[in-house]
Amino acid sequence: MLGGGIVPGSLILLGGDPGIGKSTLLLQFALSSKRKKILYVSGEESEKQIKMRAERINKNSFRVLF
Repeated sequence: MLGGGIVPGSLILLGGDPGIGKSTLLLQFALSSKRKKILYVSGEESEKQIKMRAERINKNSFRVLF
């Protein structure tokens, strides 16, 4: 769908049905991109909810600093 990857400086909107893992997928991507600056914007989850999800992901494979 991205036709060759993510273009630096681009904006990508991910859509889909509720509960299919969009937020988890994007947070995993953001956490794994250590050399890139990523702005994670959520209109539905609070900072606390995002932190809790990141900590759950972190237990499996990533280091998270808040």
